[in-house]
Amino acid sequence: MLIPARVSARASSSAPARGRASSLAVAVASRSRPALARARPSARVLARALARGGVARMGNKPRLVCAACASTFKRQTARSTRFCKPCQAAASARGETLDDDDDARGGVVLGFERANGDDSSGLERDALEGGGKRAEAGGSGGAAKKKKRRKKAAAPTNAKSDPMCLEIVNALDQRCEIIDATNYEIKMPACVETIKASSVVAVDCEGVRMSRTGPVTVVQCATRDAIYLIDVQSLGGRAFGDRNAGGLRDVLESSEAPLKLMFDCRMDSDALFHQFDVRLENVMDVQVLDVAARRALGKMIDRVAGIVKCAGTHLTSAETAVADDLKVRVKKLYAVEESTLWADRPLTDDVRRYAALDVYLLLKLYEKIMFDLKEDRDDWVARTLKESSRRVLAFRELDVAVEQGVFTEESTIAPTF
Repeated sequence: MLIPARVSARASSSAPARGRASSLAVAVASRSRPALARARPSARVLARALARGGVARMGNKPRLVCAACASTFKRQTARSTRFCKPCQAAASARGETLDDDDDARGGVVLGFERANGDDSSGLERDALEGGGKRAEAGGSGGAAKKKKRRKKAAAPTNAKSDPMCLEIVNALDQRCEIIDATNYEIKMPACVETIKASSVVAVDCEGVRMSRTGPVTVVQCATRDAIYLIDVQSLGGRAFGDRNAGGLRDVLESSEAPLKLMFDCRMDSDALFHQFDVRLENVMDVQVLDVAARRALGKMIDRVAGIVKCAGTHLTSAETAVADDLKVRVKKLYAVEESTLWADRPLTDDVRRYAALDVYLLLKLYEKIMFDLKEDRDDWVARTLKESSRRVLAFRELDVAVEQGVFTEESTIAPTF
């Protein structure tokens, strides 16, 4: 690297005064490499030269100094070690080539006077202008480059305007049917037949502080093409029918198809058993399936996740945005201790969509996770089914009722299976 011994009066007078790197044009006394080598200053002299030239330091890492504009730059593979990129570009625009080998150019260095008296001021001026513009833009240091590399965070999906979100909400509206005392005789048989014909059915329950003592008021069931909200508050025990009568009870208690998908089935199982003597069988807890999927990837999972977080892990941004939006809006309505939201009739649009969304997401989560576990060498699916059977009995066999929203720390720990 060459550092000039004296400053060219002509170059220094033409250099811009504000913040630009000062010109370091120098007359080279000899074309021989030994003479150039003797002109190389010590590191301390170089530091003083950089300070006088107004070149900003870029951290503590060593940088190269451009022989033309005196700005500092990082060395890059297969590029010049004496000239920065803007200076090389300026030379290329003028039809000249800059070489690291001094002898290849007769000892001429960009920014220095040629030994044969040729004027390089034009090329030098272009290089200085390039260096000055770079300095005004924030320098050639790491901070400026980091700004260029910094990616903008993706804007969150707006559930109220995003087309994909609106499509999901529209699907919830079109597929959803409410079955109550006014249409039970017509709608319920068709509902049961549709569920029986499906290989999997998503099931969920809502209620007023639902537990073995808090009433179940709505049961949601969904197949890939239909969503049913069964108004248990208006139907009572008729919603499930008698055992062996071919009603919803027989579907929920069947140890064969369809597979019942539930999310944290402990509270629902406890409430259905103690209030209606419904004994769930053949359940796959999707909350446990999420734990299995992440452990299959080698992750250490010590806590179970909620359904919105699971959607964020496995599903699209639109599905996650709709889930988050409805959960936030509806939960505000029944956050108070004495809320009777799930007992109010008729159900508002948001409440109806919220109930339908839970079972809609269960099907989506199941399909996505099962696809991820298609090469299930460690029997995660079988282990999930076994753990789900244990969860069905976890709360309902307790002597003391577990109230909704009063889960213990232990109940949030991910199961070991």
